[in-house]
Amino acid sequence: MQIDYILIGTKFSLTKNPRTNGSALRKIISKQLDDGRIQIADKNDFEIVPVRKKGVPKLLACLADSYIVTTGNSYNLQVWNRFPNTSNVLVRYKKDNTLIKCDDIRFILVQIDTNKQQIKTIIVATPQYIVDNFGVFGVPTMKYQLIIAETKRKEITGLFPKCLFFNDTPNMTAHTQHGDFNITDSISTSPQSGKLLPLKVIKSKVVSSLLGRKLINADTKTRGQELERLVATLLGYQVDDPLVGGYPDIPNQLLEIKVQDSPTVDLGKYSPSNPVVIDANLNITTEDVRYLIALTDKSGNIEGISLCPGNKLGDSFTFVNGTSYKCQRSIPMNFLESFSGKSVFNPKYPGNQ
Repeated sequence: MQIDYILIGTKFSLTKNPRTNGSALRKIISKQLDDGRIQIADKNDFEIVPVRKKGVPKLLACLADSYIVTTGNSYNLQVWNRFPNTSNVLVRYKKDNTLIKCDDIRFILVQIDTNKQQIKTIIVATPQYIVDNFGVFGVPTMKYQLIIAETKRKEITGLFPKCLFFNDTPNMTAHTQHGDFNITDSISTSPQSGKLLPLKVIKSKVVSSLLGRKLINADTKTRGQELERLVATLLGYQVDDPLVGGYPDIPNQLLEIKVQDSPTVDLGKYSPSNPVVIDANLNITTEDVRYLIALTDKSGNIEGISLCPGNKLGDSFTFVNGTSYKCQRSIPMNFLESFSGKSVFNPKYPGNQ
């Protein structure tokens, strides 16, 4: 696969919608690669093996998936619903049983200069190259997902204040105090009946302080961690109280925290759409857990907030049917910077020579 240097310096204006950005990039790549020699097979000549076409690359004719890289210290390469460096079959041709496997799919990493709004670097890499240079992909993480439509997002950001709010479930209310109180426990302390802040108190403590604040210019995971720290501090936890990294994010208050910087929000291993008991002592389920979702723009500015119990998420947003999984591998940003202004394939990486 060769993507000519002609794309380096090509104008690429990032929008607030990552899906729109991804689609625009695929069109540019497809146009560049389609030199008239690519023959698209008739759909009756092959079959897609994975159920519901999960894991099949968006640029199937090119045997590739494309990724937009912007800024930060590292890039978190995420491969959804397939094990990248395996021989698992994605496509089978009916006539001669030719197979397209997971390890046939290349990664096209396209770094965008966010100041000039143009393509800065292109690196095409095979799954094995990624493994050889940066290590194996992490253990697949099962994920539930939620979609926040643009129309709903605009509705929320048009509210005053810019917050979609619903009170606690009756089950949760039975364990909350009637008003505010000073938190003396740590974030990781197990929740106790009578020592949970009502959701309306959480709203009064955090919403006005979060709206308009800018999160760090990094990937969604890093922004999410910063948001967790901000919320914890606003609630009254000590600044040096370590984050837990489990579910929910602030277990002491049964509060889950998410950043929405694309239409799809990764809920993780748990979802209100599949109610399970989270705390047996209090009989709390995923429907009772409180969800704070910060709606951010591409620069990390918090434009709106959704704060509600899990059982209300489905009233305003859309749960994605079933679960998905992703394999991840962190790639240092200096890898891309070392090939700035170039378009390369499986390049020799100075940092690993």
